Amino acid sequence: MARESAQAILCSVREPVLVPAFALVLVACGNNPPAELISRVDGGSDATSDVAVVDAAGGFAEASPYLGGPCVDDGQCDDGLACTYDSCDTSAGRCLNVPDDTQCQDGVYCDGQEVCVPGHGCEAGPVVSCDNGNECQIATCVEATRSCQYAERDVDQDGDPDAHCEPGHDCDDLNPNVSSLHAEVCSNGIDDNCNGLIDESPCVVPEGDTCAQAVPIAGPGNYLVSTLGANETFSTSCSVSAPSAGQDVVAAITVPPGANVDLEVWASTSSTEVAIALDATCGDATSELACGSGSGATDVRARARNVAPGTYFAVVTTQSASSVELMVGLLPPTSPATNVDCASATAVQTGTSTPVSVIDPPTDLPSACMSGDGELTYSFTLTQPEDVRVYASTVEGSGVAVVGLRGPPCTDAADELECAKAGPVPLYERNLAAGTYVVTIGSTSPIDATFQVALSPPTAVPPDQTCASPPVITPDETLDYDLSNHENAIKDGCAASGPDAAYDLSLAGASDVLLIDRFPETETGAVSLDQPTCDVAGNIACDAEGTPARVGKRNVAAGDYRVVVADQLGLQGAVQALVRPTVPPTILPAGAADTCSEAVDASSGGFFTGNTSTANADYSEGCDAPNQPAGSARDQVLALNLTQPARVVLDMEGSSYTTILEVTQGPACPGEPVANACYVGFGAESSFLDLELEGGQYWIVVDGYAGAAGAWNLDVRVLPP
Repeated sequence: MARESAQAILCSVREPVLVPAFALVLVACGNNPPAELISRVDGGSDATSDVAVVDAAGGFAEASPYLGGPCVDDGQCDDGLACTYDSCDTSAGRCLNVPDDTQCQDGVYCDGQEVCVPGHGCEAGPVVSCDNGNECQIATCVEATRSCQYAERDVDQDGDPDAHCEPGHDCDDLNPNVSSLHAEVCSNGIDDNCNGLIDESPCVVPEGDTCAQAVPIAGPGNYLVSTLGANETFSTSCSVSAPSAGQDVVAAITVPPGANVDLEVWASTSSTEVAIALDATCGDATSELACGSGSGATDVRARARNVAPGTYFAVVTTQSASSVELMVGLLPPTSPATNVDCASATAVQTGTSTPVSVIDPPTDLPSACMSGDGELTYSFTLTQPEDVRVYASTVEGSGVAVVGLRGPPCTDAADELECAKAGPVPLYERNLAAGTYVVTIGSTSPIDATFQVALSPPTAVPPDQTCASPPVITPDETLDYDLSNHENAIKDGCAASGPDAAYDLSLAGASDVLLIDRFPETETGAVSLDQPTCDVAGNIACDAEGTPARVGKRNVAAGDYRVVVADQLGLQGAVQALVRPTVPPTILPAGAADTCSEAVDASSGGFFTGNTSTANADYSEGCDAPNQPAGSARDQVLALNLTQPARVVLDMEGSSYTTILEVTQGPACPGEPVANACYVGFGAESSFLDLELEGGQYWIVVDGYAGAAGAWNLDVRVLPP
């Protein structure tokens, strides 16, 4: 509201005026404001509205809506709420209790942003609503990516959206065997492919769609089958990720007269998820002998052990129509593996490659890395302390080996020293004492694999490998680290796996902390702020993303903390802990900073919050989505006047929507774009800029990607270059 219009309205009424919570309004109506126009309110529902007061010139000035009772010093202003910043505004002689929503956040995205309500404290905000008004889309809030996910309405889950929503698609969304993705089947009287025609040419006659049409396989060898035109007909104990939308065929495999054999069948596709089951009787799920599958697996195996001569049935299921290569083998009969727990572990030689077939072991041992197909166990013995590394790799199959290393007594979850999916970095445990240890090998789907236990002389624990007394990280300085000879030793729940290191961060007073961790672009890493215990309960804040990983925490109490870094490959990186004394948030009221002429000054840094939902769409950003109209998203503006060169760090962590942050330069707003100074914050990655700027006038534009708008946070740090 303009000052003149506000004054006219207020001076025209003769009744008391209610104003927002904790505000005092003095209105200049001529020389003497009527006493009835001065009204003190002790509570209100609009805690973010502007409050008008008389300025020295008799006009209107803006006062904080968070003014409280009278005071002469800060000690008189404690409102008893942990989420407010309490101080005495000595110029007004009034307490100032500024709410900070970040003090209320529970770290869960989908339950919405908790808010600090003056006079009340932390309260739950509205849950994240992903509803976009489109009845043909199923909206889901995804916590892992901190974003909304939209899927076309597809009741039968056949991968084809309902034709009522997408014309030309699934004409029967209750039948997964009918869709625009399905081949037209000859002579069945059904419009299988939803083109409005029945049994038209070209059409297919699926081979193996029923037991009567089972594909004959006379013996060992490689064979091709196809699920094109097939329906989901058979029931199996394992299948593809969406079984109701799968397509399956059956093959009849003949085991010739003679001795019993193991019937092993590999099923492989070029890219489509596949599963295979072996039955003694076609169409009878209770006769199933073996089944092989895995999430996303394209190369799986089933083995029926010690079967007699006769005919057996392989049910092949694909997630969508695909050609499938079957590799059928008749092998000498075997019994299931017996090395399935610590007591029965098979002894292996260290330094020697050991082959493993993960087919059908049970899942017996408690593990932090549960595999889909159980695990086999192998033991080795150390006669003296050694550094131990376990390498593993897949030889055949599309699954990934899941490796674990366990110490005595090898019965409980606590006995597992380490576990991970096999990759280029081995499991590594430093300076293990003499004794017997157990390696567990599982997989995400049936595979053949190899593993090796490698020993080396024991090494001392690097100073930064423990949280007990790690090296110091100096605030605002860069610390280079090297994880090439580190273990995955710190279990704070942030990084799922990979080598890690810890550094001591000491805070002399309440501080705003921003951690920035940089590592190679091709790597996935993590950075976290922990209590000195470095356990899950002591984890304060965490970010596990691409580079730079960053995490901020405001108003961290004075004390001793740990900065923990990790990456999957054990590479080199650099981490910074930016620290400043805690500052109260600068809250931009609704409609404020809408244009450059109203920009809020951020030249001294600070923490700013706002909401673009009530702003206008004034400016366009160079990194916005393609083909957006001019000024497509609502925006707000801050001003940055640098009297000398500076490093400026801008972080929008905690914002509620997909933000765009752009910095421009020039005395005339909106100025000219600054190189590499436009950033889109998708999903969990809010906008972030780390710039080296010369002295001059700059503008910070808070915008939204593809028209997005909402509540935002912006941490501004102006540092020496």
